[in-house]
Amino acid sequence: MRNPFSLLLAACLLATSLHAQEGDGFGFLNIVNLIPGSTPAAVTIDGKELMPGGMKSGDFTGWFVVPIGSKAISIALEKQEEGKPHIRKESGSIEVAEGLSTVVAMFLQPDPRVKEDGTPYPPKIRIKSFPAYESRGFGLKFVSMAPADGRFQIGPLKLEAKPLEPIAIPKWSGAGFEVMQEGAVIGKTAGSTEPGSFYLFVGPGVKGDHITILTRADPQETPPWMKKKKNAETP
Repeated sequence: MRNPFSLLLAACLLATSLHAQEGDGFGFLNIVNLIPGSTPAAVTIDGKELMPGGMKSGDFTGWFVVPIGSKAISIALEKQEEGKPHIRKESGSIEVAEGLSTVVAMFLQPDPRVKEDGTPYPPKIRIKSFPAYESRGFGLKFVSMAPADGRFQIGPLKLEAKPLEPIAIPKWSGAGFEVMQEGAVIGKTAGSTEPGSFYLFVGPGVKGDHITILTRADPQETPPWMKKKKNAETP
């Protein structure tokens, strides 16, 4: 996974650029790339490139500030891996509310349609927002991005997961573990030595592969330098 600091720096530069156009009032985003493969995802927010060169599979930005309001987001895989279906560019919007922190997951959704030659349509790129949450000590919520219900195992814990519905994992100590589905290991995480709130996402690929990402979900506060600037501009 790419150094989160470099992603955060680029995202902060993006937020600064957007702020110059939008004015006061901020929310926070943490964007996660759950699209398996070696092709980076080109991501733009309101026409501004999030990360030069794109976000690699498994990357997450960490928290960055964004002006409030509806933000247009565009995601594309510019180059396709040999033997894999072409994935179209997709666009949508993210609603940024003042003071709120949101984790935004990018993932693949299979297209059930079949072409006249019998080949499947390429999967669609989708985005889904999840709210940050507070926890005492270590907090963990599991989310499956698969299109159907599934049985998973996180360490010794077995669970039934519905698509896109977070499941709270009790008594997590921050330790690492393997993620299994139907008896097969589909991912693993090293866990965290620092307490806090986390999401564990599992995203399916186009050929039965998966990607697993553990990312922070602690609510954020507006940085002091932004508060000072806002107060200074208030008549």
